[in-house]
Amino acid sequence: MTHGPPAPSVPMERSALLAALATVALWASTFPATRFALASYHPLVLALLRLLTGGAALALWAALARVPLPARRDIPALLTFGLVGIAVSGVALVLGLRTTSAGAGSFLVGTIPVFSALLAWLALGERLSTAAWAGIAISFSGVVLIAWGEGGGLRLEPGAAWIVLSAFCQALFYVGQRPYLRRYSSLHLNCFVVPLGALCTLPLLALIVDSPSGASVRLLALLLDQVRAAPWAATAAAAYMGVFPIAIAFILWSFALSRAKAAQVTSAMYAMPPLSMALGYYWLGELPGALSVAGGGAALLGVAIVAWRGR
Repeated sequence: MTHGPPAPSVPMERSALLAALATVALWASTFPATRFALASYHPLVLALLRLLTGGAALALWAALARVPLPARRDIPALLTFGLVGIAVSGVALVLGLRTTSAGAGSFLVGTIPVFSALLAWLALGERLSTAAWAGIAISFSGVVLIAWGEGGGLRLEPGAAWIVLSAFCQALFYVGQRPYLRRYSSLHLNCFVVPLGALCTLPLLALIVDSPSGASVRLLALLLDQVRAAPWAATAAAAYMGVFPIAIAFILWSFALSRAKAAQVTSAMYAMPPLSMALGYYWLGELPGALSVAGGGAALLGVAIVAWRGR
């Protein structure tokens, strides 16, 4: 029996490609923008300002677009997704970028698909091939190299652990939301998860500080004091990170996913680390060391193996 030639792959629509690339560029800019704003803001205050701004912007868009409210039975799950995937992940990212370069941070965040594959294997029973396990091992070895390189080759940089925690929390969100994507679009879901996560940030940070009584009020007071004292450029960077890499990026990403195959869209994420390094060099004059770059390459190679040969 003979078979005809394989059907040619459908090219990605230009509008979807542009939306995906714009989203990746916005996400890549998060890392140098955070590093820049940290020179003027306390990391917990910066995390709070970024997430509150992003949550408010996305909630405003949802109201203008008349996005329907979620079912009442789903609100506890959406609140949990917001706490873990937005609040904890966002705070951990800012804490990690205090001592980790923008480029190295983007490589570490790029391991989200690896964590997602592991969590899907544990929680959903999804099969992982031998190649996938090899990719996971390669990716995690890259993470260790990055942490070692950011520590100057003499110690493991603790900031890298915070960013790995951020990536892990994002993966928990991505895997946990899968059953709900049968009832909601990705954008519909995020229109509620992101604002709920932003609201969770304040009590979360109140738990981090040493005094539970009145901690939320003091954090808000500190936020207002630092906004008044910080240079306008630092405040603009913090607001930018909320409006663009959170709110607008989610809208663009959902548009791209609605116009092209998920594999085509997500492949654009491989451009995020080199773009983040370029922005970090142009904006801050920083480049990760050779060990960090080698680790980043290993981490991305592992991600690619999991994505292409994983199942």
